Order: sequence, then structure tokens, then C-alpha cells
Amino acid sequence: MSRLPALASLVLASAVLAACQSISPPSPPRIQSPRKLVEQKCSTCHAIDLVDTSPNPHAPPLRDLFRRYPVDSLGAALLNGLKVGHYDMPRFTLDPGEMDAILSYLRSLDPCARPASDAPAMRRCFAPMEIDRQAAPHG
Repeated sequence: MSRLPALASLVLASAVLAACQSISPPSPPRIQSPRKLVEQKCSTCHAIDLVDTSPNPHAPPLRDLFRRYPVDSLGAALLNGLKVGHYDMPRFTLDPGEMDAILSYLRSLDPCARPASDAPAMRRCFAPMEIDRQAAPHG
């Protein structure tokens, strides 16, 4: 008779262990492709390709951000809520995965990160920066 409680405990312990093994930690949310994320978050105002024009004339093309900022330094701003000096830039925050994806996309646009043998990229790297003519002071 004393074996029955011990056997019941063993069966219960086995069932609990089996249940614990079948429980897996939640997987992190899947980040969409960097390009898709940039299209969703940025393209209503910014040019996101190498040759397109920004829909908002006050929004610099993403391809030129490397000229204005060290792109990797934008990470904290993207996490904490990007806020800039003009009124029509929406304030938004990203999670770390989204931030990494957008920074990755911005790095991919930086022609100065390309090999020196990539002549078109080198021309873009050393070309004068496009000036926002509407924002430039009139003299």
C-alpha cells in the first residue's frame, strides 16, 4: 500500500515534466524586411531609394542622411522618439528590432560604405549635398 502514493507522485512528476518541456518561450515578433518597414514608416515623406524625390519637399531623401548625421547615432533617437525641428515630422518610437532594421537600410544607402572600385557610389559619396531650396534662406 505504501507503494501507491509513491507511484502516483512519480506519475504526477512525469506529467509535470512533460508539460514543461512542451512549453516554449514566446518567440519575439518577426521583423518585416528593412525595406518594407522603411516603406511603411518613412516613405510618405522621405525618398527611400537612390533616385526618387521626397514627397515632402522638407524631408531629406534617406540616401542623404549619411551626409547630415552619423547614421548609427540615429539609433537612440529612433528608440526614444524621433523629434526634429520642423512641425510636420511625426513623432514616433520604434522597438529595438525595428530600429536595427531601419539602421540597416540606411547603411545600405550609404555610398561611402561601398568599395572604392564602385565608381557610381564614389561619385555619390563625394558629390555636393542636395540643398533643400525651400528651406534655404533667401538672400
